[in-house]
Amino acid sequence: MVALAIGLILVGAILTLQLKLTQQNVRSTDVSVRDSEIRTAMDSITRDLTSGGFLFGGNNQNCSAILNYDSGAPGAPTAGYFATYPVSALAGGAGVALPFVAGGGITLNYPAAGSANRSDVLIIQSTKDGTQFNSTANPVSPTMINAAYTPVTTGTLPFSTNPAPTVTVGDSALLQISVGSTPTQQLLCMRVPIGSTGVAVGGSIPVSSFGTLMPSNFYAGFSGQFANLGLAGLTGQSISNVQLQNGKLIDLGAPANTNQFIYAYFIDGTTYPFPTLVRATINALNDVEVAGSRQAIAAGAVSMQVLFGIGTPSTGVTSYLTWANVLANQQTQNVLTVKILLVTRSVYADRTNVTVQGVIPLQSQFSQPAYTNYTPTAAEATQRFVAQEVELTARSAVWAK
Repeated sequence: MVALAIGLILVGAILTLQLKLTQQNVRSTDVSVRDSEIRTAMDSITRDLTSGGFLFGGNNQNCSAILNYDSGAPGAPTAGYFATYPVSALAGGAGVALPFVAGGGITLNYPAAGSANRSDVLIIQSTKDGTQFNSTANPVSPTMINAAYTPVTTGTLPFSTNPAPTVTVGDSALLQISVGSTPTQQLLCMRVPIGSTGVAVGGSIPVSSFGTLMPSNFYAGFSGQFANLGLAGLTGQSISNVQLQNGKLIDLGAPANTNQFIYAYFIDGTTYPFPTLVRATINALNDVEVAGSRQAIAAGAVSMQVLFGIGTPSTGVTSYLTWANVLANQQTQNVLTVKILLVTRSVYADRTNVTVQGVIPLQSQFSQPAYTNYTPTAAEATQRFVAQEVELTARSAVWAK
């Protein structure tokens, strides 16, 4: 009996040790997987960021902002209207609809309502590659001043050459205009559909825009977005006929064949067993998420925070701002870098940390000058995080002003 009791005690001790070793092995494996996935996610984000704003193969100046309208998009602050930038962000939260996605749309489910946690949505607009534009298929056409046309209220633009450069009815286009005044003058773009081309009037070929991707009051409708664009020098301004008549119309091609996309990184809190960082691809010409393109990148991701480095090419980055503050301080044209913090937590239950996916105070982490030397607090001990700052290299080719 004594021997049996001793044996049972030894077996229990061995089983307990084996259980703890197994648990430790699971935790170690989870840590390794989380580290690998979070760095893979950062690599993916970095690749997209370095081409943010790459729209025209480096042949033309980039838009500081693009004004869009889609009657099927939720828009903000007015339904149907939304602006896009080479790189931007918005605050996440349950019930937040991504304003640049029409159709079924994308409505966020994370962080949960009432949570003190913070997570952002990173938005990057880019051309997938340079094949869409070349020397013969990149129509950049100055329009002429012609009193016969009032584009603001009619949506009809006059080309300056006759015959006009080739544009295709049914394509989407960007109309570039100059706004503001020196030294804050910027290139502003409006995405417009090529609805029809008409008969020459006074030496001009008219190109009309109308439909679900054009406001019912045409270009006049875009003026209401000026106050919220975050571009300097637009206070009290509106779009004029002269600006439109001296703009450049750039045919982006058919939505079905486009390589113009918006990439949105955000955390999905319900589709997967654990909060997961995902990458959604949206067709930038018709605002529909590309079927089958959504990718799950990092399981257990519980926060992504984004700051924007503001400065000039001569001074470098002089301050870091949230996107809300970038807009409020009219600094969207001066974004040089993007600083990103990604945080993951164990996807396994831990008796010593019952709130594995709980509230995460990250302000202390994100403000650290040297992330590798940061020692987590006891409450943060199970977190894995990586931070990285990415320079917007595309700006050297297309962010020139």
